[in-house]
Amino acid sequence: MDKISVIVPVYYNADILKETHSTLSGVLAGHSAKFDYEIILVDDGSKDESYRVMQEIAAADNRVKLVKLSKNHGAYVAILSGMNFATGDAVVFLAADLQDPPELIPQMYDEWVLGNKRDLVLCVRQSRTDPFLSKLFSAAFYKIFRALVLPDYPKKGFDMFMINKQQTKILVDMDEKNSHLTVQIIWLGFGKRFLNYHRRERKLGKSRWSFFKRLKLAFDTFFGFSARPLRIASFIGMLTWVPAFLLALYVILRKIIMDAPLFGIPALIAAIFVTGGLILLSIGIVGEYLWRNFDATRKRPTFIVEETKNI
Repeated sequence: MDKISVIVPVYYNADILKETHSTLSGVLAGHSAKFDYEIILVDDGSKDESYRVMQEIAAADNRVKLVKLSKNHGAYVAILSGMNFATGDAVVFLAADLQDPPELIPQMYDEWVLGNKRDLVLCVRQSRTDPFLSKLFSAAFYKIFRALVLPDYPKKGFDMFMINKQQTKILVDMDEKNSHLTVQIIWLGFGKRFLNYHRRERKLGKSRWSFFKRLKLAFDTFFGFSARPLRIASFIGMLTWVPAFLLALYVILRKIIMDAPLFGIPALIAAIFVTGGLILLSIGIVGEYLWRNFDATRKRPTFIVEETKNI
């Protein structure tokens, strides 16, 4: 019988954890004739009562494993840390806030079996009950990302996924810092099977997914999976150089032939600001790539596990 490992990253979810466990274990137990399961709760540096609640759950249910990270690293690193302790034939990610329905997991398993247990099973958000600005940011991000980096990526993105243990091992062994886990999953290749669903409204608590965390993820995604930002910077540099050269030639010839006065100080200042801004932009893009290279060569661990239970 196949075994499914469900990884649930936890960050300030104390209020809803027991409901999440009850709902999730109920769904999984209801299909015990098809598969066995384990639930891996990963505390991603929460400062509320999340880990205490997790301990209570694990004490009452020996199918629940606990992983406590030493500090907050973000959901994707928390999932990756859970993968290190997964023993299932298939690995699934589920958000702790129940915005993604656990009822999808049995359907995902059926699709996984139909795909010879090799295809990636991805749950694509067809609609979502999220704030307007959140939806706007996501739509813009995925549109630009598909255009510049990965055209095969689902138009509206995905969160829930099911992959086999060999694919999980590849992701664990990659151990990439400053990366984007769901993009890595698409990067793996393999066949893909899709399930559509509606992302529900958050029941309790508030999202810790801040604007700056979204911005960092966008940077990690573009700079981690594409050289196009460098090429765009080079292209902009060439576009700037050509008219600047022609303008300089025009000014010189105008002075020689017509003895016309040179352009004034305001024009010069504007030119300096434009070219200076483009130079700083190009340096910033190169710096983003250099930083990622430097961070990878330091060999610091991607995460540090402070404590485990039922492992």
